[in-house]
Amino acid sequence: MKFGPGWRTSFSTVICLVTFLIGSSPTSRAGSFGLNEQSVSSLGSAYAGGAAQAEDASTLFFNPAGLALLNHGELQIGGEFIAPSANFQNQGSRLIAPGTPFNNEPLTGGNGGDGGVDHLIPNVYLSQPLFRSPTYGDLTIGIGLTVPFGLETDYQPDWVGRYVALRTKLITFDIQPTISYRFLDRISIGAGLDVQYASARLSQAIDFGEIGAATLAPFYAAIPGQLAALGVPPAAISRTVAATELAYARAGFVPQGRDGVAEVQGDDWSVGFTIGFIFEYLKGNELPFFQDGRFGFSYRSAIDHTITGTGQFRGVPSLTAIGAPVQFPFPSALQDVFFNQNASAGLDLPAIYHFSLYQRFLEKFAMMGDIEWTRWNRLQQVDITFSNPSTPSNVLNLQYDDAVRYSVGVEWYALKQLTFRGGFAYDETPIHSAETRTPRIPDNNRYFLSAGLRWQPCSFVAFDVGYAHLFVQDGTVDFTDTQGHNLRGKFSDSVDIVSAAITFLWGGPKPPPETAPSGKSPVGYAK
Repeated sequence: MKFGPGWRTSFSTVICLVTFLIGSSPTSRAGSFGLNEQSVSSLGSAYAGGAAQAEDASTLFFNPAGLALLNHGELQIGGEFIAPSANFQNQGSRLIAPGTPFNNEPLTGGNGGDGGVDHLIPNVYLSQPLFRSPTYGDLTIGIGLTVPFGLETDYQPDWVGRYVALRTKLITFDIQPTISYRFLDRISIGAGLDVQYASARLSQAIDFGEIGAATLAPFYAAIPGQLAALGVPPAAISRTVAATELAYARAGFVPQGRDGVAEVQGDDWSVGFTIGFIFEYLKGNELPFFQDGRFGFSYRSAIDHTITGTGQFRGVPSLTAIGAPVQFPFPSALQDVFFNQNASAGLDLPAIYHFSLYQRFLEKFAMMGDIEWTRWNRLQQVDITFSNPSTPSNVLNLQYDDAVRYSVGVEWYALKQLTFRGGFAYDETPIHSAETRTPRIPDNNRYFLSAGLRWQPCSFVAFDVGYAHLFVQDGTVDFTDTQGHNLRGKFSDSVDIVSAAITFLWGGPKPPPETAPSGKSPVGYAK
């Protein structure tokens, strides 16, 4: 006997390692629950050129090779405030229970309110050039603190989709020590470890009324034989059976008659890596119209987590009914199965391939292009198992496909101290059908419009701000759990993002071109 797969999805809640990160929990999604919100400067151009631009120390996340192109040591502290909206519209949700009086019975409850939750996503980057040598190349080290995956949705406790999802929280927190080296004055390589902490919490309602009815069905069928063996007249037997069934029905042991709640939470540490490459095919003023130009590629490895923690069950009823002529002989049957215990779940996070192009022209402008391929197809299902073998395991059948993100962006270096940015992106969802879309991740394809600017009032500090709006296509839902709860409707989603960062700089630029040819100066130093 299994109960709804909706509460066996992914995860949330981070125990942060630095005070700055305490309490942050993301809700924007970059293809399901991936988060691109790792750089305020990149947000303004819709993250176009992220693996090639090397604007500031946040390049560490998108392509570690970019650190070697930075002339100064940098400390950047940034944050993205994400305000998502996820509103469900019920379109005939029902119970699928063939052969029972409850077949096609409407699921009760409202639309759940706005399931989106506002949050601040922080990121911190530190980079330090170790040496700049015309003979031996350029070596830089750095470290980043980021939140690359996460989501949170939260619905009203009595909503129509309560058996699929109530609350879902997932967050991963990365510590990324990185090294980058440039040689032959045009080729940069970089690598970093992804020391990743994943934390999860999810809950859903359990239809103990339906589970109880299924448990009692053999009991009802056995009553006539037991009473007949005791010599009870047939007419009295039928009345006794009917009265027993009615008493248990009034006690709530019918579909949607007796709800409880299941909640699973846990965490895990794991390790992956990121590598990157940048080739500078143009430098300085080698051509009259075009200046700096470069191509970048990075690879972020897949990371597997085994989330371990606890499973808690609330509101598990005793199988008793006041006034029933015959009482079920095992009243603790449900409580013997659904009790608090240890739980674990496997979470396979995807690998990401990132291709970017940066091209500056007419000194004052730059165009960026970007393709990001996320290998979501390795995330086919999430299994939650319990330490007690009799407690039913749960499988969320995601059946994800790979997804690609395309973006283009522009920068205008209006003044030495001022840069304007704009960008557009199209981001695919890995969810391929209404049958596998759940309220936990009400994701769909989206369009991304953004703008931003950088102001550098002096040589040692710079400020970045950005804004983006995500237009999300309506996502249809036709999800049915193993108890037959068929959630049918559509989600109307949107996301607004406001971001700001401060960057502190120290040290000086590389030697002048006559000593060692330099690449593109970071925006705000020389234009």
